[in-house]
Amino acid sequence: ARRHDARAARMATTTATTGSTRSRGCAIHDCSRACASRRRGRGAPSRMYGVEGRRAPAPAAARLAARARVDVWTDVQLPFDDDTSARFMNEYWQKKPLLIRGAIRDFKPPLDGNEIAGVACEEDSSARLFVRRGDDDASWEKTLGPFSEENLTSLPTDKPWSLIVNDLDSQVESIGDLLELFSCFPRWRIADIQASVSPDGGGVGPHTDHFDVFLLQAEGEKRWSVASNEAYWPDNDKAFVSDCAIRVLKEFTEDDSFVLVPGDMLYLPPKVAHNGVAVNSTPGVSVTLSIGFLAPTIDELVLSYTSQATEKVKGSRWSDPWLKPVEDIGAISAESVSFASEMLKRTYPKNDAEVARWFGCHVTARTGDEVEEEDSGGVSVEELLGEWEHSALVAREDLRFAFIDQVGDGSLKNALFFCEWRVL
Repeated sequence: ARRHDARAARMATTTATTGSTRSRGCAIHDCSRACASRRRGRGAPSRMYGVEGRRAPAPAAARLAARARVDVWTDVQLPFDDDTSARFMNEYWQKKPLLIRGAIRDFKPPLDGNEIAGVACEEDSSARLFVRRGDDDASWEKTLGPFSEENLTSLPTDKPWSLIVNDLDSQVESIGDLLELFSCFPRWRIADIQASVSPDGGGVGPHTDHFDVFLLQAEGEKRWSVASNEAYWPDNDKAFVSDCAIRVLKEFTEDDSFVLVPGDMLYLPPKVAHNGVAVNSTPGVSVTLSIGFLAPTIDELVLSYTSQATEKVKGSRWSDPWLKPVEDIGAISAESVSFASEMLKRTYPKNDAEVARWFGCHVTARTGDEVEEEDSGGVSVEELLGEWEHSALVAREDLRFAFIDQVGDGSLKNALFFCEWRVL
């Protein structure tokens, strides 16, 4: 289930005849120092150079509502206790941003920027590289990983760039362990932990997202600017630069801004515009860990449900033995419409228990997984309990688990346990 230990070993393999130790995927020039430093338990001195001191371009003024300052907590740490969790949910969750200073005191990130770059070189990584090649907003260039060491050691020193690596929680055990700090949220709501690695001046430009996110500063520093403005909402296509590799706002005027240092955390609800720019990190890099939450669209949910619901009518075809001669060849009879309606209704859920079986599969599926009906030849409850008598289940962090033990209409007779889009 865990491949990071083996990955770390491969990243520290020796090169041919020189006898020097090279990190297979570090985005630095002196890979041996990075790996050796990590083995001694210290952060590695990075050489991911960038545009030192370069600030984000100042866009033209936008039409703004009243400027809103972001609330700041200074006496709260993760994980939240019960009272803090309730206060956060009531006052901030999906309502307004919150800055938590020292959310993790004396935070030492599980991986530094060099090691994250190493993960981006692995074949099963989900990595992207963004480089702004020119002065205009349309000059952003996106490259998909995995990357070679040469790709990452030859990044420009005079242009802003950012390396993004997704799904780190499923690839690196120590990163996945950070989710324990967010125990007030159901685990199925969390999409993944993403890392953003940038030199001074680097970032991905001002933008908005459809989902909730916690931005945890892990290494170096980053200046965040935020704005709660309907003009910047992600559905407003006119607000974004056209013909650009990434979604960047044409104009962005901040309501508030602040610099995050390691251990600080910023919460952003959906649709709040934000711009993060690495600062004060030379000669190293700025690393931000993003804990992002699922936000499926309604049409995604409907398509997901109907794709598995069609199993109920698989093989059925239109049949109309009641057909009568027509006076107008272009007419669709009321009987035909009623029959079509009945065919659709056959796929509707009969109760909440049916919805629960689909929904648990859907929310435990990772991107690209297909939701399928459970295998009727699976392990029975009796067989599972028999094997469990002197054993225990151990959750793999690279898989998603969830359970449902009750539904609103009381139609669920037995609890359902889900793992990676399957019901067990």
